[in-house]
Amino acid sequence: MESLYTSLLLFRQVKIVPVADDVSDDILHYAVADASSNPFCVLFPLRFARGARLYREHNQDVPVVLLEGRFAEGTNPSFFGIGSATDDYFIYKTDISGDFFHAGLVAAAIDGEKNGRFVVFVEPGIQSSIRDAFLDGLGPEKSQKVSFFTSFSQFYEIPDISCVIIAGIGHDYMEKYTGNPVIYFTWINPMYLPADVFMIFNDSPWAQAIDAVKMVSLQERKGVIGSKRVLIKGSNLDKNVRSLLKNIGENQ
Repeated sequence: MESLYTSLLLFRQVKIVPVADDVSDDILHYAVADASSNPFCVLFPLRFARGARLYREHNQDVPVVLLEGRFAEGTNPSFFGIGSATDDYFIYKTDISGDFFHAGLVAAAIDGEKNGRFVVFVEPGIQSSIRDAFLDGLGPEKSQKVSFFTSFSQFYEIPDISCVIIAGIGHDYMEKYTGNPVIYFTWINPMYLPADVFMIFNDSPWAQAIDAVKMVSLQERKGVIGSKRVLIKGSNLDKNVRSLLKNIGENQ
């Protein structure tokens, strides 16, 4: 379904190449080559950068895209096997600051006039990148009531929580606590999420494919791509809040 939807939006066929996470570089290269002999471009998650390098060596005329994702910020590309030759690739990162700014807007809308507290679970590696962006979205008055945690073990029960943001860590929260609206940064299909999840931010390769291909067509070698923001249907939200979240949430 995702491949059909993406193909329709891009007016070109999009193929997924299913491989195991531990696939060897040469097998990955052959799998991609077998999927298409002359693709417009090929998108690789950063964890497959070595395979992307091998494919690039054998297909000099095909644009090769590396999608860094949310939790690769600050990673040295040489660690992933592409050395310093980053100009040979189209490299797109997740717009972390933009995502968390929008998460702040959503959290503020959910809180409304309640003047509650906000809990943010976030990977230690990106905490400094998102703190200011999230607080800017939340607004000066509400930003005084935010608690950031970089592990679930740090969490303690906080009264009057208006919204919980889970980004990379904190999944245990939903197993032990219920009743508070959750903004979830995840690749999981919305239909499998608990009822407390009101909105997801998805930066999976599928979610970023459309923008990535458009950027390749414009010859933009580097750039950022915002996550796909999806307001969960059926969430127990006030009608006015839901209308506001639609304006903030589902990507314009």
